[in-house]
Amino acid sequence: MTELLTHSEAALRDAAALAVELAGRRGATARASVHHEGVAKIAMRDGEVETAERSGTQGLGLTVFHDGRRGSASTASFDRAAIERVVEEAMLIARHVRPDPDAGLPPADTLAFSSPAPQLYADSPRNPDALLDAATSMDRAAGEIARSDPRLRIGESVAVATEGLWALATSDGFCRSVLRSNDARWSVMLAQDDSGSTSNFAQSQERSVGALLPVELLAQQAADRARQALGARSLASRRCPVLFDPRIAATLVGELASALTGMAQVRRMSFLPDPIGRSIAASHLDLIEDPFEPLGLASGGFDSEGIAGSTRAIVRAGVAERLFLSSLSARKLGMTSTGNADGFYNLRLTSTADSGDWAAMLAMLGTGLVVTQLQGGMTDPASGNWTQAVEGLWVEDGHVVHAVTDVTLASTMPAMLAGIRAVGLDVERQGAIRTGSILIDDMQVGGRA
Repeated sequence: MTELLTHSEAALRDAAALAVELAGRRGATARASVHHEGVAKIAMRDGEVETAERSGTQGLGLTVFHDGRRGSASTASFDRAAIERVVEEAMLIARHVRPDPDAGLPPADTLAFSSPAPQLYADSPRNPDALLDAATSMDRAAGEIARSDPRLRIGESVAVATEGLWALATSDGFCRSVLRSNDARWSVMLAQDDSGSTSNFAQSQERSVGALLPVELLAQQAADRARQALGARSLASRRCPVLFDPRIAATLVGELASALTGMAQVRRMSFLPDPIGRSIAASHLDLIEDPFEPLGLASGGFDSEGIAGSTRAIVRAGVAERLFLSSLSARKLGMTSTGNADGFYNLRLTSTADSGDWAAMLAMLGTGLVVTQLQGGMTDPASGNWTQAVEGLWVEDGHVVHAVTDVTLASTMPAMLAGIRAVGLDVERQGAIRTGSILIDDMQVGGRA
């Protein structure tokens, strides 16, 4: 039973269907998307409640297609007068844009009218008392850890619950809705000694409260990460192997996925142009997409155009096999939509090469740099040039020697993907992406002269 929502799925479907119907009376085909979300949050610090919030959002977005032109408008209200206004606004905008022969609704026979959809909602306790209990337990655990080490201080302990509804309707008679949930916990810890001060965090996010990491573990992880960053210093410039911890490794997977999106290919803003059938990464790597994982953070039965995705290999043995396509990007590339109008679904990077847990990955690194945080930089989407200021750890003979700061890493994404030696078994999920730590054989470290 939902605790944070004030609208029903039927109400959202009715609003979406009405918007499409009114657009049809104006001679347009249309797609309407309606969302409603309720959020509750409690933050504790050292036994006191710092934040207690309850909020909600809602909105309706309409896209109309008329005489080869496309117009979009939105409203925060679901009443008939507001929907009539948004139809008028979308039609007005469509009259003032250039025709695009590739715009328009996808073919009706590609829509997921009745295909199975994964479970996205878990019936979990999301009332204020449950959130307060979770935040209090995490704050208490953080306090016990801080009292055992004078270098540590308590930061925030936060519990968040979200419930959401989404409905989609099109002129082809498609009208479906989705109920979703999301629960999150995170702990922030501070550390200070004669060398300075630092802070770090640990978080867990799932669609079910029961799947979250224990709050005691989150507090311990946050403390360990803050403590290990004390005494950080720079390195002399050098080339060496680099190990990205799982949280940071996920950003590399995200860069790879972004280069394989349809619009990046259409605009020629990808460091992997025309990649299908080409070797784009180390031959031991596979990248699998799965839209149907029950309670997956990036699962879905259909995208915002009403097209279902599929479980498939995006990269197999280092070779690109598929792209992430919307109906628009697919038309421009002479292909068909893959149901990825909203981006990629759950991704998992795996490897057939030898690897192991975190300790084993440190041993494989030998002597080199561990990256634990990105401090700022960029990836050129067209060339793949990759430069980041980073923080991390210096490792010798598989053992951490000291924390590292004030260094930059530089390479290119193609070279990094080709240079991946191993993917760890220390798998973590960051949103849509699951990966273990990633070990790259050779990168340029820029530090002190």
